[in-house]
Amino acid sequence: MTPRDDSLSLEIVARGVPLVDDRLLLELTNDLHTANDLTRAAAREGFFARLLGRATGRDRIRERTVRDRMLSSQQLTLRWLTHLSERMTVTDLVVAEVSEEVHDAKKRIERVEAAGRWSAAAIGELGAILGRLASDTGRFLSDHERRLAALEAQLALDRAARRWRHPRPDPELPWLVGAVLLAREVASGPAGTYAFTGGEALMQRQLVERMLQDPPAPWFEGVKSVPAMLTAVVRDLPSENHRLMVAELLGLGVADELSDAVGPLTSALARATELAVAGADPDDAARAALRDSSGSGDLFLPSSLSVEQLVRRIVAEQFAEARQRRIRLRKHAEPDDDAAAAGGGGQDGAGRDAR
Repeated sequence: MTPRDDSLSLEIVARGVPLVDDRLLLELTNDLHTANDLTRAAAREGFFARLLGRATGRDRIRERTVRDRMLSSQQLTLRWLTHLSERMTVTDLVVAEVSEEVHDAKKRIERVEAAGRWSAAAIGELGAILGRLASDTGRFLSDHERRLAALEAQLALDRAARRWRHPRPDPELPWLVGAVLLAREVASGPAGTYAFTGGEALMQRQLVERMLQDPPAPWFEGVKSVPAMLTAVVRDLPSENHRLMVAELLGLGVADELSDAVGPLTSALARATELAVAGADPDDAARAALRDSSGSGDLFLPSSLSVEQLVRRIVAEQFAEARQRRIRLRKHAEPDDDAAAAGGGGQDGAGRDAR
C-alpha cells in the first residue's frame, strides 16, 4: 500500500479508479444547481441591501463577475464533456440521470432567463452532447435486440472484471472498495440495463461467481467482522483525498434523489470514509457508520459475514440501487412521454427513455 500522502494531486488519486468519469458527470448536476442557487441568493437580499448594491454599483460588479465565471465554467465543462463522449468511459445509467437534470434545467431557462444561470445556448449544446452519449452507450432496448443486449451485457461484465483483476494503472484501493466499485460499475452499465429488462438474476449470479473465482488477491477464510472490514478500509486508504473520493463515488455530495437507494453496506462504507475525513478515529468512524446505516428488514447488516455472503450482498446492493434509479428515471420520463403523445410531437431533451 502506498504511504499516506495528502499532498498527492487529485488526478493521481483518481488514476485507475472505476467510475471516476461517472461521478464527474454527476457533478454537472451540482454545477447546474449551484448556478441557480447563486441567482436565488441574490434575489433573497433585502430591499435596502439591493438598493445599496445599486447605489454603489456593487450589484453590477457581482452580476458581471458571476456571469463571467459561469460562462468560463460552462465552456470548460462542454470541452471536457466533448472529450468524454470520444472516450466513452461513462455508464448508461449516469448519462440518463444527468440528461434528466439538463432537461429540467432547460425548462427552467425557458421559463425565466436570469444572470448567473447556464445560458440557453450552453444548455442546448450540453443536451446535444449528452444525446450522443446516450446513443453511444446503447441505452435503447427493444424486444428484438435482447440477444445482442445479453451479449453486450456479458462483454461489459467481463471487461469490468478483467480491469478489477488486473488494473492498469493500479489505484491501490482496499479490496472491499475495489469489490464495491466493480459491482457498481457493472450494475450501472449494459449488464444493469439488461438486468432491468428481466435478466437480473443471471447477471448477479455471473458477477458473484466471477468475483469469487477470480479475485485480485485471495479472499479471507471463514467469517470476518463487518466493523473490522470498515476500519481496515479507512486505515488503508492512502490519504484524505482518497477517503473523500471513495465517499463521493458511493453517493456523498449527490442529490438525494440520485443516492437515496444506496444499500446499508455501501452506505456504511461511504459514511465511514466521510467521518474519517472529518477527523474521526477509524474504529469510531466504522462503528458510527454502521449505527447510521444499519436497520431492520432490507437495511439489516449482520455484524460478520463470510466471503460468499459479503460478495452476494455487495452485488445485490449495487443492482438494487441501479434498479431503483432506473425506475425513478422511467417515472420521471412518463409525464413528458404522455405530453408528447397527446401533442403528436417528439421528445425534448437528450436520452429521455431510460429503458
